[in-house]
Amino acid sequence: VSREFNRKEEAKRRKRTYLIMADLTKYVDAAKVTALNYDKSTKPESIFGGQGLIKSDTDEQLLIVVPFTEEVKIRHISFSAEGKEGIDSAPKIVKIFKNAESMEFEEAEDTEPTAQLDLSADDLKNAEKLKLKFTKFQDVNSITIFVESNQGDEDVSFLSNVTFYGQSKPGTNMKELKKAG
Repeated sequence: VSREFNRKEEAKRRKRTYLIMADLTKYVDAAKVTALNYDKSTKPESIFGGQGLIKSDTDEQLLIVVPFTEEVKIRHISFSAEGKEGIDSAPKIVKIFKNAESMEFEEAEDTEPTAQLDLSADDLKNAEKLKLKFTKFQDVNSITIFVESNQGDEDVSFLSNVTFYGQSKPGTNMKELKKAG
């Protein structure tokens, strides 16, 4: 009887956890975050979990690949761009791709994104939670963020924080997988 009770309680706990929309920062695999066309004096992983900084290098475009430690479902995303760089260098058009870890700029420009956002200065100043189409962001192992342009057509774009909101899929922690055999 106690074993059956424990299974039912565990199922209830998982269901409650499953329904909660939370900050997914703890599931970002920061050590594996990569970026293309970023100023090497900035760190791509710093923009997850606090106010960090990533700046583009040769033009306004940035491509950031964000792997997760376990599968997640994403409902909202927020961007923040605070700093001496000014709002004109903050992202405007951002394309988001699900599970596209090896994307290059040409592919990001030519491929239909999973979502495209047109950010306002207020979205960035207030770190507004922007709703994503939840059905398109199920079973997410990674997100690729393509900053296509910025608010003022400046030569450099920057971001200080990105936060994903949603839920994890219990039992899919990639770090806990063991080699078979």
